[in-house]
Amino acid sequence: MLSKPNPSSTTLYAASEELESHAVRFIMAHKLIEREVIELKFDEMPEEVLELNPCETLPTLFDRGMVLYDLSVIMEYLDERFPFPPLLPVDPIEKAEKRLLIYRFTRSEGCWYELVEKILHGAKKESEAARKTLHGNLIELLPLFSHKPYFKSEIMTLVDVCIAPILWRLDLLGISLDGKKAKPIMDYANRLFEKEGFHESLTFAEKDFN
Repeated sequence: MLSKPNPSSTTLYAASEELESHAVRFIMAHKLIEREVIELKFDEMPEEVLELNPCETLPTLFDRGMVLYDLSVIMEYLDERFPFPPLLPVDPIEKAEKRLLIYRFTRSEGCWYELVEKILHGAKKESEAARKTLHGNLIELLPLFSHKPYFKSEIMTLVDVCIAPILWRLDLLGISLDGKKAKPIMDYANRLFEKEGFHESLTFAEKDFN
């Protein structure tokens, strides 16, 4: 039986295999945030969590008596609340660009997170179409993966945090990016996987994805 979170602690309620939860766990591990992470299933969310988040979504963050349950809001809050190392630029133009990229990959219609969901849980025809689309999107953006060490950036940002869980799941998604042509993507992926905290952010189930 879960109890309500301690108001003085930082508590994350997260799904064990879901992209958004993985992204938030990566941020928290990378920033060495003292935290309690509680793994839940969407269809088994206890009353204590539903009282905090009536939208019934994961991840849900509880910190300083405040409850947050939108991915972008959680990520930006953590980056500002725990500012080192920073994961968003200070310049407002660059910051806006990163916010748009996060929206494009995680929230917009046909976004990468939506495609992953369809690949894993859609009907066969829908799953195959989503797999083909995601593979094509990755190849199409090859120049951006090779242009700078991180996605349109010299340092890791929240955009990379959002992309990393997808790249970690490529085998699970049935997407192959082998070969010389795709080397920039795989080099980029390995840079993310080698980041401090990435492997610590993996749940027991996620360790088998790659």
